[in-house]
Amino acid sequence: MDKSLDSFLRINRLFLSSLGQWPQQEQISKIFTLINAVFFLVTQAYFQTGGMIAAQCDQPIFMESIAPVLISFMCLVKFVNFNYNADKMRKLLEIIQADWSSINEVEELKILNSWAKDSKKNTIMYAGALYGTMAPFMLGPLVPIFCKLMPVGILPANSSIVLEKPVLFHVEYFYDLEKYYYPLLIHSYFGTMAYLTVAVAIDSMFMVYVQHACAIFAIIGNRLEHLADDSSINFYYSPHISNDEPYKRMIECIVQHSKALEYARMIQSANSLSFFFQLGFNMLTITFSGFQAATKLDRPDEAFRYAGFTITQTFHLFFQSWPSQRLADESARISETTTRCAWYLTSMRSRKLLQLFIMRSSVPCQLTAGSFYTLNMQNFSAVVRTSMSYFTVLTSVQ
Repeated sequence: MDKSLDSFLRINRLFLSSLGQWPQQEQISKIFTLINAVFFLVTQAYFQTGGMIAAQCDQPIFMESIAPVLISFMCLVKFVNFNYNADKMRKLLEIIQADWSSINEVEELKILNSWAKDSKKNTIMYAGALYGTMAPFMLGPLVPIFCKLMPVGILPANSSIVLEKPVLFHVEYFYDLEKYYYPLLIHSYFGTMAYLTVAVAIDSMFMVYVQHACAIFAIIGNRLEHLADDSSINFYYSPHISNDEPYKRMIECIVQHSKALEYARMIQSANSLSFFFQLGFNMLTITFSGFQAATKLDRPDEAFRYAGFTITQTFHLFFQSWPSQRLADESARISETTTRCAWYLTSMRSRKLLQLFIMRSSVPCQLTAGSFYTLNMQNFSAVVRTSMSYFTVLTSVQ
């Protein structure tokens, strides 16, 4: 792999390798980390779902368990989809590597570097946002433990702190919490970190794939903008095709554009069905976690935990919609760059190709969830509004 590209993908490789999902990971390392990840993902989902089902007799606990279970299933969908489409994910990475190896122009390398740096920065920001907003949710059970470890004199004599045994997710109806408290608590932390890592690793790699497509569209636009830079004002309208350099460059741009569209279609086919299920889980999770935050206002620590959980899911949905919006914008922007080139210094055959190219590139390249929901910022706001309306209904019937 190109050294520059390797430095940009190092964080993504680290996250995916920890789950056994890096497309070019060594087989032994892949099997070991995959088994480890599957163990924590499956057992965590088992404990959460079993605890929720067992808590049907206690409506507040049952409602509180819905959001964590939904987010677990959403992460499992991501994980299963990435494994099922492993060949496509590997092919997408190989295309990125091939593009970095084949592009040698300084200006085009700057464009690639700019988008790759942006992908690396967004990966770091996304990881920080998800782990950071989940921190209040994960720190809650540790407070009573730390209070127990503190010297008696430090706590006020009239302190009303209840040193109970809280857990991240309710399983007391499913297992004897008094007997298995610490094993269950430790396992819940490892399981939660596994789910967070799945979201960070797979979503950030999706963003890398999409932003590379944006970079290729930007490079094509740059080539079209400088299509006739070396042409003279005394050009010939109908030169021989072997001497028509702008026409040859135009053909190369069309070929590259077709490859970029095929690359985008591969991203779409590898993720469309997964996004369909994730969208439904995400909308319901925002609704129920927001509902829990609103109903626990008398307990600020619990309300703060679920508010952070709600923000995490909203940011997760945003991170899926934003790269797709950028892809649509960059693919449509090519038609604008073609109008800025010196088309009047090209041959008639080149102008005809330019007209067809403008018509084709004016249709944005869009990613969808299940081929009916377009991932963009407009629909992101619509989903958030819908989730808030469901949340309002829940709180009104509380």
